[in-house]
Amino acid sequence: MLMKQWDTKLQETLDPPGLCNLVEKECQREIRLSCRKIADYFSQESNKVTPEPVYELVQLLFAKLQDEVEHLFLKETGIIFPAIKNAGPGYVIPPKIPENIHQTQQVIINLLLKLRQQLNNYVVQPGWCKEWKACVNELFLLEREIHQWIYIEQSLLYPSISSKPQSAE
Repeated sequence: MLMKQWDTKLQETLDPPGLCNLVEKECQREIRLSCRKIADYFSQESNKVTPEPVYELVQLLFAKLQDEVEHLFLKETGIIFPAIKNAGPGYVIPPKIPENIHQTQQVIINLLLKLRQQLNNYVVQPGWCKEWKACVNELFLLEREIHQWIYIEQSLLYPSISSKPQSAE
């Protein structure tokens, strides 16, 4: 069901400005909402069910992830997306921009992998409190939302506005 919704949205907005709007209105909103829920958990709860070093490391990794994501969102919504939306058809983005974004997204993916490892692939344990289970579930959902966002940008948006390599004749 979820992928069908995304397929419909993507088919309706395949031009670069439409993809920018989709990322801003859907992807970024969902990711920020998940981050807020997780941050609230860490600020309100003292977790007694997870071993202290694991809990602290998860909290640290999440803070770094949230920081990386938010900085990239600010770059995109403040600079990159307005340039794409204001440009006419045939706009080509300088190659350094997608490369820089790809590198930052790779850092984000690596942080997600480290979180996944620390949380045993998001497998909840019966002895955990319901709040920690909800937090781990939200981290899992956040990972999925981030991967959808990266897919849209790296597979659809940036290739559509990147320079095409010259063919050798």
